[in-house]
Amino acid sequence: MGWVLVVLGIIIVGIAFYAYYFLKRAFTVFGLPVKRKWVKTVNILLAILIALLCANPFGFSMVIILHVLAIAALFQLVNFIVKKTFGKKHSISLWEKIYGSGILPIFFAALILFGGYLNLHHVVRTDYTVYTDKDIRAQGYRIVLIADVHFGVSLDEAELWEKCKEISSAKPDIVILCGDIVDNSTTYSQMHSVFSAFGSIESKLGIYYVHGNHDRPMSLVKSAFSEKELEETILANGITILQDDVLPLAEDLTIVGREDRSAKSRRSLEQLFEKADQNDFILTLDHQPNQYKENGKIGTNLLLSGHTHGGQLFPIDYIQEWIPFNDGVYGRYDIDGDTVAIITAGFATWSYPSKTAAPAEYVVIDIKPSE
Repeated sequence: MGWVLVVLGIIIVGIAFYAYYFLKRAFTVFGLPVKRKWVKTVNILLAILIALLCANPFGFSMVIILHVLAIAALFQLVNFIVKKTFGKKHSISLWEKIYGSGILPIFFAALILFGGYLNLHHVVRTDYTVYTDKDIRAQGYRIVLIADVHFGVSLDEAELWEKCKEISSAKPDIVILCGDIVDNSTTYSQMHSVFSAFGSIESKLGIYYVHGNHDRPMSLVKSAFSEKELEETILANGITILQDDVLPLAEDLTIVGREDRSAKSRRSLEQLFEKADQNDFILTLDHQPNQYKENGKIGTNLLLSGHTHGGQLFPIDYIQEWIPFNDGVYGRYDIDGDTVAIITAGFATWSYPSKTAAPAEYVVIDIKPSE
């Protein structure tokens, strides 16, 4: 935790310095006497205020400010190119006024984040097909994967029920709720509503749920419901909870539902797979996309996860690829010849009401015997 605070402190100081020079350019364009003491004082105070608004990394104000300043830095590069291209002999006073005013970074940041808001409220269907050499039934299986709803952050109840009807029309054999369906911001009523909606989805072999790292009340964060109330609500809606459980779903299909990685009680893959029939197609559910090599070696055929939100905000998706907090960020990963992992970007999002790095989605996976 200490190094996180140090990094955050460095970022905040950097933001304060850059905000100071960003505001100074704008003040100059608007004719304020930037060398006067009172203007400098206002400039410093505003820069400090902007930096302090970034002190909470989970606040949307930080997202807005970082977008504005990052785009401003890009325009600073554009300004450098313009000056090098046209030189001092050419009149570029209009460009200098537009650039210096800071209007363009604010406009483009607003445009990007509003686009992310619209994206967040437009849940799409994403399809994958997975072929297997396992001896499964000729028609295969259709799985719907849903994760990271964080209900109450984005979608409302009407939108949720509409999507559940759409999912039912896809005629799934199995529906997977792969964690973080609710979080500490979800109200008691919303918790009941979301599981009531998902419990209404028509599924031939049932609806299965594994915990994420946000579903259950956290020790340091107040929640509107207890773990017992959460469990009772899930079960009351006909949804099966899997907590390090191995469950045969058909003669040729076994599901392994893992406890979340954040839980101290989480059992090892070796312990779980002692009960799994290796002749079956083995479907493993793990909210956080980790232990890819281990899953490949032990016999998982399809590993389903969420958690990453597909990066949620550009360029976090690329940063997560460069700095691998998890074994994957979004989409399909072929672990080995007979093991595939799929990470959904999530049905919605957490904390920030915008999603620019990946779609808001539910995933339809068709498992078919190899031809």
